[in-house]
Amino acid sequence: MERTIEEINEKIVLSKALVLTALEAKELISEKGIKYFLSNVDLVTCASFEMLTNALLYLSFGQTDPLIYFSEAYINNVYSLPAGPTDLAVSSVTASRDNPEYSGSNVIEDLVLGKDLQLKATGKVLPVFPNKEFDTWFNLSNLNCARVFFNQLINQNNIVATNSGDKDIDSHMGTLIGKVENSTFNSSGFLNPLLNDPYCKTLGTGTRIWVAGGNAYITGFGSNHNPCQKRNKYGIPVGPAITLSGFVDLYKIDPKWLRAGYLRSFGPVLFVGVGVPIPVLNEEIANYISITDDKINTTIVDFSIPRRTKPTFGQCTYSELRTSTVMINDKPTLTAPLSSMAGAIQICNILKEAILNKEFYLTKPVEDINLKCDHKKLDSRLSEGVN
Repeated sequence: MERTIEEINEKIVLSKALVLTALEAKELISEKGIKYFLSNVDLVTCASFEMLTNALLYLSFGQTDPLIYFSEAYINNVYSLPAGPTDLAVSSVTASRDNPEYSGSNVIEDLVLGKDLQLKATGKVLPVFPNKEFDTWFNLSNLNCARVFFNQLINQNNIVATNSGDKDIDSHMGTLIGKVENSTFNSSGFLNPLLNDPYCKTLGTGTRIWVAGGNAYITGFGSNHNPCQKRNKYGIPVGPAITLSGFVDLYKIDPKWLRAGYLRSFGPVLFVGVGVPIPVLNEEIANYISITDDKINTTIVDFSIPRRTKPTFGQCTYSELRTSTVMINDKPTLTAPLSSMAGAIQICNILKEAILNKEFYLTKPVEDINLKCDHKKLDSRLSEGVN
């Protein structure tokens, strides 16, 4: 049986589409089988509510009088990169000059919350841009454009981080206690869109998705994209693999699903809710949607070695991780998520309701995701070696 995106959209218009969340879909497949699922279900909503460390806020202001061309700017004391006469780009991980716990992530969140922020800017003096400095307060309603670009919005899988050393380690995965006393992970497991469509059969550049309450779009593959990662017998990668980038305008974002955070072990982070509809186009996709946490493996990585290549303690499944204890080196070890399964389940239901209410339709990708590129590394080399 084959469906098309156009056929599913037509069924949405006619209120005839059967839409399930990923949780509901897997329960139905377990109860009635793949063939029944394929014959009856048109669309499955997947989601993640995970910690991200890669986001860029782009803001476009109106011109001042007299005109200014930004040469240096700060928003709430967070450095903002000039990207045009009155355009600024703010990294989510850039900290305030006077408060390390306030960052570009907080700037994004404060804008979404409708707060007033302070802009201090100096201008490079040119004949047609004579303004030397400008100091004002603004909020989201004062901007011509405000959007966030995520270069690693959806991660197909992640790792389990632990530490076999004698001393505790501060990391982007939280504080890892020595002698394998704890571990952390950052994934929504079987709800994750890229674990329900592991070869991007339905996802690509131009695919409409849901990000923090607003309609957004996939813009291609993202940073640390590693499609050649080793996979298990179900086609699921055993570590970080495909990543997808995307953007969303801030004007329709629900602040519940975009939260600034700060890890004492690392620094600024951003928690973002993402919802993705997976159309059930054929039996291959239906089989992938049937995969549950007990069939999704991830690799346990030892952070005690601060090098690019780290030792590992084998693999475990997300079913094991959900018990809050995982066996590492023959030792029961407490494990904790950096993501929210409860939040991801809510997002699946929100997106399902939006589709049933005809507020969200599918888009066909305009370009496939590159699944053959190598994951390059940054190594030193002498200038004589540069062609």
